[in-house]
Amino acid sequence: MPDAALAAWITGSLITQRASDRRETVAWERERERERGLWAREDEARTFEHRRQAYVEFYGAVKALAREAYNHGYGFREETELREGWQAEASAKLAQLQFYADRPVAAAASAAYGAAWSWGHFGEYDAPDTQDFYEREQKYDAAELEMLLLMRQSLSIPDTDEALPPPGYTYEEVPHAEEDPAEGEHPESI
Repeated sequence: MPDAALAAWITGSLITQRASDRRETVAWERERERERGLWAREDEARTFEHRRQAYVEFYGAVKALAREAYNHGYGFREETELREGWQAEASAKLAQLQFYADRPVAAAASAAYGAAWSWGHFGEYDAPDTQDFYEREQKYDAAELEMLLLMRQSLSIPDTDEALPPPGYTYEEVPHAEEDPAEGEHPESI
């Protein structure tokens, strides 16, 4: 009978070891899945931060590009031609943005860049009263506003009141809330 006891002990040990291996494999897989989730969240946060940084840097660069076009059109610089490579920084920032941005933001950023570039490139020196100057300026303003709104939406920046313009902008026609005429009247101070 010692052989039977030894066989039972070996069989019991194997069954116990196999069950232990299964538990360990399940625990290991669970831990790996938890780590993958943690890494994915860290990657997502890092990508979001890169996207935010690319948006902010491009926004500043395209504003500087438009400022150059504006200053050229008004003749605020002594040089009658735009400096060589005046668009280089904005172009580099656009390439970086396009890597991180979703398609609507990338398209809006390209449109804003193109509008600012053409405003300066095709604009005449010290000719702010021409129709062409104002048309290019308005095209840039519209493209920049569209880009800004899409960037804010992409970054999940909430708008508390969609009737209000984004920071730095004013709407020509301010939407008025419907008021009760009696509410608009204020008693005279005594």
